[in-house]
Amino acid sequence: MMHASSASADVSSWLSAGGGYGLKRNDSTGTDKSAGSMSLALGVGSDPTKSLVIGGVFRSTTYFALGTDLGLSARFATGGFARGQWGLALDAGPMWRTFGKGEYGRWPISAMLIGGAPWGVQLAVGGEVFRIAGNDAHARGLVALLEIDLLRLTVMRQGATDRYWENPSPAGGRSPSASSRPLAGLLW
Repeated sequence: MMHASSASADVSSWLSAGGGYGLKRNDSTGTDKSAGSMSLALGVGSDPTKSLVIGGVFRSTTYFALGTDLGLSARFATGGFARGQWGLALDAGPMWRTFGKGEYGRWPISAMLIGGAPWGVQLAVGGEVFRIAGNDAHARGLVALLEIDLLRLTVMRQGATDRYWENPSPAGGRSPSASSRPLAGLLW
């Protein structure tokens, strides 16, 4: 008699919120407009115990004096980032700029580099360029954000922070590289 073994797999999850500052180029006037910003991101990815985690992220960034950008990006993250420790992530993909009449660009390509620290803290720096559709202006912009990722803080967290606040059952299980060394998992 054949018996199928049980399979189990967990995914990486991200849910971050934060604020910062952005700068957008208005092509029709040739001026730059700066604004305070607020960002929310939600995403899922592959197994967090691996050294490279691949996933997708939906991000909404509101610039208070301008309007909102909505984006869907691919995310490439280190295992340390996915497990809520030190790590890096790169998000890249198309974005819809909902504000203006096209002078800031309507459909740019967006990229964001995110540095993750323990306890869900993240510093994100990114920008928008080009135009992937329409006859609007080419987008040019920069943004810097300080965020907290609630899932990296709670269900994903493992490693050095366990000695202060143990996560008894991290999503994906315990990774052998998630040791108590301060920078464990940064690049693996």
